[in-house]
Amino acid sequence: MKRFIRHALLCGASAACLLGAPFSQAETGAPELESIGAAQYVENTMKFSEPGQYCFEQTTLRGAPDKTILDHHLLIPPEDHLKTGDVFVGFRRNSQPDALWLYNGSTWVAADDNQYPYSKAFIISSKLESVIPTSISYYAPIDVAEFAGDGEIWVGYGLRKDAEATEEDSFQDMISNRRYYRVWQIGGSVDRQSVICLPVTQMTVGTSSSDIIMPGEKQPQPPIPPKAYLAIVPVTPTTP
Repeated sequence: MKRFIRHALLCGASAACLLGAPFSQAETGAPELESIGAAQYVENTMKFSEPGQYCFEQTTLRGAPDKTILDHHLLIPPEDHLKTGDVFVGFRRNSQPDALWLYNGSTWVAADDNQYPYSKAFIISSKLESVIPTSISYYAPIDVAEFAGDGEIWVGYGLRKDAEATEEDSFQDMISNRRYYRVWQIGGSVDRQSVICLPVTQMTVGTSSSDIIMPGEKQPQPPIPPKAYLAIVPVTPTTP
């Protein structure tokens, strides 16, 4: 991982097309999804009178190769809790180890594409909570059949040292400090599929969803499945 990311910026912009074909709806000819109406958002905070416990699967993988959903919880070490940083979701091919693509929640972008005007991070300049949900199929299942045995999904985070630091600085911090790991070798089982249990004193769960309509259709399709985020307040050790 260290080698291919370190050399990712040396690759040509044409590399983006290789990932864009199966991962991008526009490239596969599938119709673009357009939101109709306002998104619905609900947030619920639970405070526990005594320390509670929250358990979850760190990684969930479901669906057929051409309709895959992969969600992964990135765990932030205690020493970096609530520091400002960026979360990155990456894709590489064993057959092209020096090329890297990053997913910003809607688009896969070549890491060396200096002309791309928007963020390449999955989460941008945010206070890093202890548990951060990530995904490669944020809006709908994706087709990864072409990459079986060759493609890999990686997740990591970088820190912004000060208010002047950029997303690129955060990316380089992730690389320099090895704050990344492989989540899934496409076509195989996930690397990290254990159940994580955290002692907590407070937990906030937010969900959002919106109706969608396909171009040429007169009626809305079923709503996009709700997306959730977690904000967990871990138990703080007390001194006698």
